[in-house]
Order: sequence, then structure tokens, then C-alpha cells
Amino acid sequence: MARLNRPVVYVALQEFCEVDDRPRCALLGAGVELRENTLGRRLRREEMIDVLQDARAVLAGVEPYDAQVLIGLPHLQCISRCGVGTDSIDLEAARQRGLAVYTTPDEVVAPTAQLTVAMMLALARNIPLHLADARQGLWKKRLGILLSEWTIGLVGFGRIGRAVEQSLRSFGPRVLVADPALTPADLPTGAELRALDRLLTEADLVSLHLSRPKADGPLLGPQEFACMKPGSYLVNTARGFLVDERALYEALTSGRLAGAALDVFEQEPATGPLTRLPQVLCTPHVASFARASRAAMELRCAQNVLEWLVRSRNGR
Repeated sequence: MARLNRPVVYVALQEFCEVDDRPRCALLGAGVELRENTLGRRLRREEMIDVLQDARAVLAGVEPYDAQVLIGLPHLQCISRCGVGTDSIDLEAARQRGLAVYTTPDEVVAPTAQLTVAMMLALARNIPLHLADARQGLWKKRLGILLSEWTIGLVGFGRIGRAVEQSLRSFGPRVLVADPALTPADLPTGAELRALDRLLTEADLVSLHLSRPKADGPLLGPQEFACMKPGSYLVNTARGFLVDERALYEALTSGRLAGAALDVFEQEPATGPLTRLPQVLCTPHVASFARASRAAMELRCAQNVLEWLVRSRNGR
């Protein structure tokens, strides 16, 4: 039980205050009982109810807060997500319970956009294949591509999609955008609005920057990959479930797609066949995991909890 009725705040994050200790200091300075995940891994669903039993607030990663987990946590009143995605949180169940749910949307924009552009450059210059060659002792020159030679399709044009487009301007590619919420007047000069099916046929590289309910299923499956330009590429730093991984594997091994760069997967940690293809660049969900941005995300995450505590104490 919490000592002297101090609110228990649990840090579920695998990494916390490795760069900047201010989030921990701020929480402790507010008089909370701070408990931290010391497992060195993500919390598993089956252990969350025991671990979080006394917590009133949690600094959350991507561990699952589904309806059954939330039912088993009667004291929990605040989920502060260190990141922008809420796919791991049953928002309707949280709303019915009256839980406050916060994210850190601004802090993820720059690092995610930078990783996206880095992935595009890596694919354009065949870096995954050159690395695979080197590991086999091969010295093979593969002709690369300048981004200015490409038409790049951005699917979703929120904060991250816009940041990617802005970062790409100095490289000079043609940029297409698919976002049903926008009109041509909403786009920056030079970007062209397309329906998704047409974008897939025109783009040399497709990059995903959207969110949608997981229950809607993959955005890109066999039919969509069949429509993509032969020899094109895919970058996904958004959501793993947006891509049918079996269909992507078939598109890559058949040669329909020339390569892919993936930071997110249907199941994580990812160990499937995509991770073993030489033309696929895989990173372990680290789009926002850069020194300055991680520190900013953790601080904002902690501040969300502290601001919620003040409001709850004031009866608001």
C-alpha cells in the first residue's frame, strides 16, 4: 500500500532518466511514491495488474492497457504516455472509467522525421545491401539514386508528415501526399495531393505517417503492393499494423518492391522473416529515441502527471 497516502506513480518505461534526471526529480519533489520498472524489458500483460495495483498514475510505454487490465486497476486514474500513439490503450474503456490519458505529441516530430529521411537516404544509396555484402566478404558496387530523381509519396500529412516534407525540400524530390482530410490548398507549394491508389502507382518510395484504428486492418496489403510501382520502396515509422507483413515479404522476395525500411512491426520485438531480408533496413521502434527528444518526452510525460495531480487535488 502507498505510505501515508502518498499517490503512487509507476514508471513503466524500460528506460527512464538515462539522459536527464529532471523527470524523476520533479516527481519526487512533488511528494509522490515513485516506483520504476527495473525489469529491463516491457511489462507483459499478465503481470501488469500485480505490478500496477496501487498506482494512481503511470508513465506508460507501449504495454497494453486494454479493458480487462483497466478493470483490474481500480486505483489508476491517469495514464501519461511517453510518445504519441495510443494504440495500446483502450481509449473507450479509459473514458468510461474517467481516466485521464495524455501523450507527448510535439516531442516526437523532429526525431521521427529525421529517422524517416535517414531511412530514405539509406535505401536510395543501397546501404542495407552494401552492409549485407560486406558481411559476406563481398566488394560490390551498387548504383545509387539521388532523392531528386524520385517521386516520394507521403501517406498521412500531420505534424510528422509535414516535417518530413520540409526536410526533403533541400534534396529536391517530387512529393505526393495522400490524406483524405486535406485539399490541395492545405499543402505547401510543390506538394501534390493524390488519392492513395494513385499515389501508390506513381511513387518511387512510399512513407507512412498516419494513424487509424487497428481494427480497420492493414492499410497496405496484397492488392496495394500489387499496385505499387515496380522496384519501389516502403518506409514505415508509423504503426506496424498498417502493413500486412506477409504481403510485404512476398512483394520484396518477388522483386515487386526493391526494399523497405521498418521501425515498427505487427509484433515487437520483431523476429519474423522480414528482419532477415538483406534489402530490408530494420530498427527496433526507435523513431523518437534520440538523446534530446527522449529527455524532452520524459519530462513532458512527468509534467503531464504533475499537472494532473494538481488538478485532481483542486477538484478539477
